[in-house]
Amino acid sequence: MHMLMEFKRLRRSAVAHDGKLPLGLAGFVVCLGLACPAAAYGAIFQKLYHDPWGIERGEVPNRIGHPWTRLPRDLPQARVPKATATAPKFKNLWSLTQYALAHNPQSREAYANLQAAAAGLGVADAAYLPTLSLQSTAARSEANTTAGFSIPVQNNDSTNLTFSYILLEFGERRAARAQALAQIYLNGFDYNAALQSVALTVTKAYYTLIGEEALVRAYERTVAEDRASLDAAKIKRHAGMATVADVLQAQSALAQARANLLSAQAQVQSDRGALAVSCGLAPTAKIVVPPLHTHAQPPTLAPGLHRLMAQALRNNPSIRAAAANVLESQASVRADEAAGMPTLSFQASGGKRFQNGLLPSENWSIGVSLKVPLFTGFQDSYRISEARAQERSSQASLDNEAATIRSTVYQDAQQLAGARTAAQAARLAVASARASLAAVQAQYKVGLATMIDVLTAQATLTTAEQTEIQDLTTSYTDLANLADALGYIALPQALDTGAGPEKEMQP
Repeated sequence: MHMLMEFKRLRRSAVAHDGKLPLGLAGFVVCLGLACPAAAYGAIFQKLYHDPWGIERGEVPNRIGHPWTRLPRDLPQARVPKATATAPKFKNLWSLTQYALAHNPQSREAYANLQAAAAGLGVADAAYLPTLSLQSTAARSEANTTAGFSIPVQNNDSTNLTFSYILLEFGERRAARAQALAQIYLNGFDYNAALQSVALTVTKAYYTLIGEEALVRAYERTVAEDRASLDAAKIKRHAGMATVADVLQAQSALAQARANLLSAQAQVQSDRGALAVSCGLAPTAKIVVPPLHTHAQPPTLAPGLHRLMAQALRNNPSIRAAAANVLESQASVRADEAAGMPTLSFQASGGKRFQNGLLPSENWSIGVSLKVPLFTGFQDSYRISEARAQERSSQASLDNEAATIRSTVYQDAQQLAGARTAAQAARLAVASARASLAAVQAQYKVGLATMIDVLTAQATLTTAEQTEIQDLTTSYTDLANLADALGYIALPQALDTGAGPEKEMQP
């Protein structure tokens, strides 16, 4: 309504000027008079029909809190590994890790990202080459005039070939290539980090499984010992040398040992499924691994902590990826600075035009083009400031990552040394408990010890064996964590020889 009143006011003021409307003003008033009602009607129409295709009704739930229930048919399906009864035979942890690195989805994802980054470098290199484009248009047009006659139908067909090449620019292409190369570095180190993550997961699952299998064997020995104790108590009771309490105590100990055995066997199946999934297999795959040898120990830490920290700063892929991110941010600064500089290009084009059966007309051009950005609303200045701030942020992130890795190496080294010492002490405790049990069993046969003494000695031996297995598997897990912080993709044979992942630490 306000716009219509304004239109009438303009019309009255224009008529008052010599009683005539100037041609330009008259056209403007007519256009304004048509546009105002059209805009008003258009606004009303959009309010009445804000969703003419019913997209909101079909894509959005009726009320907040209701779930989105649409199931698109074009969603890609996940590649679920097939359930296999048997898995490939693995001789050791190294062969198991190699299989996992090639089949785990995390490895495939990081590898595809690295391939994409390599293609990005090709895109950056393409900016150094000329461009050649072909454009062809065909049109048929007709127009009527207000004088009452029509212009004949026009048939136009034109084809143009254009060649363009950048002759001079102030480092923009070079900076773009540096950015693409930094992305390759970044994705390459991320790929190595993904391999490390897969290897670490497999190693932990491997030692968890063989440790639990060792506990199963320890519980089986406990069940056998408790069964023998129960048989001995029954024999002595029939001979009048023991009471029914001895038999009941032996039965209770045997029942508890059987319960512990069943629980450990169920945990073995769960751990085997976790190991299969980390290898890219179905959780039902039956993976057979070599047993845990309790007489073996992880390698000692020959080099000092400072050498280990320096090695981590050189080889850890997370630190190197953070450094590559610094390179990428530095190249971004150079690219933003070059974006505000002049650009000189060479261009050449040629083509033909056909119109209504006439002879074709030819056109061509050749020349150079100079582009000089004069003012962009301070966009370039703010982009450069943003890029420099991101560069400082990347450098700070690199420093933080280095500090984190140094702390991780220190803590993992201390935990490994402690777990290794605890495993050695646990081995001595197992030998002592086994000798004590043999002595108490011999005393029980001749009546110098009670059933409580036998069961106590058996429980002491079981606890000592559990502690030895846990300390030993913990030491290998701590070694795996330390190797991951140092940049290894599998357990090294020794940390002081520079051995790579091809030399596996045998359990």
